[in-house]
Amino acid sequence: PLLLLPLPLLPAPPSSLALPRPRTVGESMPEGTTPQLGQSASPGQNSRLQLLEMQGIVDRISASQAEQKTAAKKANETSIYWDEPKVDGAFPFLRRETVPFPRHICGKEVNPIVFLLGFFVAGTAITIIVVAAAVNFRGVESTVVYKFLNNANTAYVGGGGLAFFVCMLIAWSTITGYFLLRTGDIDLFGFFHLLGPPGLGLMTLGIFTDDLGDAYWDGPKEDAGTYYTLAIFIPAATLGFGYLMYILVSKNFQSQVLCDTVTHWYGGAVPVTILKFAFAGVMEEVGWSGVLFPQMLHATESYTLASFLCGLIWGLWHIPLVVGGGYNNNISPLWAAFVMPWMTTPWAFFHMWLRVRSWSIWPVFIAHVAHNCWIELIFDPMVGRSEYRGFSKFARKKRAHYFVGEFGFLGALSYMICAIVFIIDVNQDYINE
Repeated sequence: PLLLLPLPLLPAPPSSLALPRPRTVGESMPEGTTPQLGQSASPGQNSRLQLLEMQGIVDRISASQAEQKTAAKKANETSIYWDEPKVDGAFPFLRRETVPFPRHICGKEVNPIVFLLGFFVAGTAITIIVVAAAVNFRGVESTVVYKFLNNANTAYVGGGGLAFFVCMLIAWSTITGYFLLRTGDIDLFGFFHLLGPPGLGLMTLGIFTDDLGDAYWDGPKEDAGTYYTLAIFIPAATLGFGYLMYILVSKNFQSQVLCDTVTHWYGGAVPVTILKFAFAGVMEEVGWSGVLFPQMLHATESYTLASFLCGLIWGLWHIPLVVGGGYNNNISPLWAAFVMPWMTTPWAFFHMWLRVRSWSIWPVFIAHVAHNCWIELIFDPMVGRSEYRGFSKFARKKRAHYFVGEFGFLGALSYMICAIVFIIDVNQDYINE
């Protein structure tokens, strides 16, 4: 009987709780709705969902990159080192950020043009003194030069051989120099540039002499320990004088950069630096002290003139590396290219002195390596530049490398003064006619 009682009419459920009506095949969902569980989305909605997912991924990546940039900026703010921006494109030396020329020296404002003229006048005056030291006699009258030319197993290739070497060196350096300027890749094209002096030097000996042994590959004829010791410590004393004067005046001494350089790679930076410069030094000196120095001495019969010409060629050969390859301590490449020959020319007097005194290229090789290692491992870090960490912000502020190092005028003037000592020593004994 209960089954026959009429049931009360229940209200219809709200539309939000109503079960979705199954769609027929090919029927699309109404526009603006989101597919629920058990429903399939139309192709248009699938595309919108994919775009939303991709946008979410992009937003997360952007947020991550922003966090990384913020962390890098914070680290850069707390670091003592300057983060050099990378330059892309052809001829990067035109856009590379460099340290501005110093406007103040010893607290006084200095015009750059006046500064350059002053340096030029001082250098010219010292050069005149150097030349005046040998005006009263021919170089061959020196006993030291005479013995070297006649007994040191350095056969003369003749004027044609010397001209061949210099012309081929200019041609080779022009080609490699172009690629250095265009790409700035000093690791690749700097290596090919470095092959010029030894390769062309040995080619010259092979063509114009009978034996490659004319480069004299033996060690010093006597007092080898003395010449090797001088080769190590004369660059230290000469360069150290300029750095010491700068540090005393500028109060720019950075022990942290020195410590970071020496302890880099758990101390491995020291042997790596020595090996790197040993390779570059032996490559250069096979061409310079093995071929160019003795051949120029044969051609001129003058220690002073031969040293001057060899040092000038040596400095000009470095200019593509200085300007295009960025080998300029981050200062103005024009300034570095201007100072480089002023430094290499008096430096060549020391190398030529070692060559004629010892007869051997190996003390010259040691002097070349010592010069570079003293700068890279000791002196430059003292004023804020590390070979492996870069420049300190304080060093850029002080603009140290316009004053010291291979491109600083104090280094060039120190070697100029040192050259006078070697000229006097070589020319103090004469041959009795």
